[in-house]
Amino acid sequence: MKEDQLRAALAEFVGAFEVVFRYDWDYTKIMIGDEAENASFVEPGIEDESEDWGARGALLEKYRTLVVEMKAAGIEPKFPFPLENLPGFTKRVW
Repeated sequence: MKEDQLRAALAEFVGAFEVVFRYDWDYTKIMIGDEAENASFVEPGIEDESEDWGARGALLEKYRTLVVEMKAAGIEPKFPFPLENLPGFTKRVW
């Protein structure tokens, strides 16, 4: 059962990612940057993450579901390089 939930979460996340970063890219470029001060895309710091940009709200919802399922399966993210290499890197709870 857990594997089915993980598979569903992964498929839904990738689908939402594709919408935001491929199929709706023109609108995404317009909307990126509307986050609150000291916020990020993943944690935009706004009350309604879907207002004026439903695809972002859906992507963040699917991302958070995937994170829950990954944690339940004991899977941690594998970053493409050490995060310490990023300028101004601050460790955040995943």
